[in-house]
Amino acid sequence: MPIIRKKLAPAEVYPDDLRYNADTDTVQSFVNGEWVDNPEADPRTKTVFPPRLTSDPACDAAESVKDAIKGQIDGVVEAIDNASTLFTIASIILSIFTFGAYAIFISLALGIGDQMVGFGTAAITAALTDPVWDTFKCILYCNMNSSGRLRVGGFEQVMADVNDQIGGIGATILNAMLSLAGEGGVNNLAAIGTSTGDCSACGCLWCYTFDFEASDGGWISAGEGLGTYDPGVGWRTQFGVLSDGNGYTILELQLAFAAEIKSVDVSVQVTEASAHPYPSNWIYATTNVGTIITSGGTPGVGSYVVNWTGDQTVTGINFLQVSAGYINGASDPGGIVILKTVTIRGLGTNPFGSDNCGE
Repeated sequence: MPIIRKKLAPAEVYPDDLRYNADTDTVQSFVNGEWVDNPEADPRTKTVFPPRLTSDPACDAAESVKDAIKGQIDGVVEAIDNASTLFTIASIILSIFTFGAYAIFISLALGIGDQMVGFGTAAITAALTDPVWDTFKCILYCNMNSSGRLRVGGFEQVMADVNDQIGGIGATILNAMLSLAGEGGVNNLAAIGTSTGDCSACGCLWCYTFDFEASDGGWISAGEGLGTYDPGVGWRTQFGVLSDGNGYTILELQLAFAAEIKSVDVSVQVTEASAHPYPSNWIYATTNVGTIITSGGTPGVGSYVVNWTGDQTVTGINFLQVSAGYINGASDPGGIVILKTVTIRGLGTNPFGSDNCGE
């Protein structure tokens, strides 16, 4: 049987009315005689395959993504050693993306290939050792939900963790590949992969968010007149005269639990500004170990988040104070602050049950 050859037209590789604009990092479509941004056509943002059904979807997804990118980089290293052209290297970089119009990103792939040629294969190999690949797998795993998808905000966190935990040439290459793939590409590589992983040594942070619109979360007021729970709204500051004889609009809560905590985020909404705002530490929190959150005076109407990062092994949050106003004497200073959420992250076993952040 004779072999029939023909010259491929661009539209047979990707639509000729679709392009990547490197200046704006956007995918564009040709509409009515001009190029316009079309984010819906960007394969980097599109998850098109259903998640795998395995005994450990998150770990197997992380292993599959790691294996795909490792195979991609191994192929590039071999091509560099064989003095292949930059276009050959770029084609290897794009080869793992068998879904979507990734061919439009040829300029990105050429840039990554040129950078890797500049690093040299000895430096690349030294930077991406087996322990580094294990770290990369764990970074992916710790940012995936139970279905093997990246959590909300997980893609950005993966790239930040790669910088923090890997660094150097290895981080530069891995993050270049991740940036090319996008969140959609990572999810798709996870879904179509066939690898089986072991993530027992990964030591991921657990994460739990108390959504006070849904319930009081098991938190309790620290005393009479120190806040009230409003179902469907959240914990609300309350007017009271404290032991010093002065008037406060304040919320003070407690929650007992045992864990090693690494961060706490407190989200509040000031719905009514006080004429006498609380002067300092309007949000203040302590554990049995010490202070974890301090802040300035109560701001105006708006939504705010304050946070703490560190490392404490605690028996609970002994004191979480949210203050709207303060005035000398027994008058009501006014003001309302509503506690909307508290998110706690830690190591070991999640004392509150299953993770519920960014599912």
